[in-house]
Amino acid sequence: MVYSENDLIFPALQLLNQAFRRGLSTTQLIEQLRDRLQPIGHDIEIIKGRNDDYFSQKVRNLKSHNTLANKKLAVYIDGYWAITSTGRKYLDENEDLYNSLKSQGFKEEDISNQVERGFKELVIEEGNIELKSIRQRKRSQKLRQEKIKEIKQQNNEKVSCVVCGFDFSKIYDGHGEGYIEIHHLEPVSVGSVSQDIKDALRKVVPLCANCHRMIHRKKEQLLSPEELKRIIEEQKV
Repeated sequence: MVYSENDLIFPALQLLNQAFRRGLSTTQLIEQLRDRLQPIGHDIEIIKGRNDDYFSQKVRNLKSHNTLANKKLAVYIDGYWAITSTGRKYLDENEDLYNSLKSQGFKEEDISNQVERGFKELVIEEGNIELKSIRQRKRSQKLRQEKIKEIKQQNNEKVSCVVCGFDFSKIYDGHGEGYIEIHHLEPVSVGSVSQDIKDALRKVVPLCANCHRMIHRKKEQLLSPEELKRIIEEQKV
């Protein structure tokens, strides 16, 4: 792929965060980004009349365009880049998801676009082990909050499992108030993680922990809420 200037922001911050107190010079940043991102094709072509190739020029543009400074992610002092507290917070909020998507083959451009949007369009299926812990902190946390809000509005502030009717607030009083797990009716493949939030809300249902576990117990035989409900009803008979 051909890297854009924005594609370099996140990996540059990661490198600055790992650097010693003095930070990194632009030359050092170019070398380390080149080693990490392995640019090819157009990016490694030498610019006519210059000593830079297109990739190194884009790294230099992080300073000449004040890309990092304008976002308050890093400062350039005495020839060295240093990450700011804002930059570290930016990494803390996004680095786990960035690294996980990167390890699964997502392009730098796609990941950087999601970072810029705050992962607002990202829905991650809980079944993906690689992203499970991230799912709980990122997009699905927001999805869970919105779904519970929707359910309360429709059911007089009550939230219960659609399969067995278990209500955490009834059993655990205030400690269980508003708690429920959210299940995706249509598993989202990693290749199509972007969905509209309204569309995503229609594709999730509330489940208690037991029913959720039973639905996912056999990966080769994923049950629907209706199928699990039928099993429970048959056992009662």
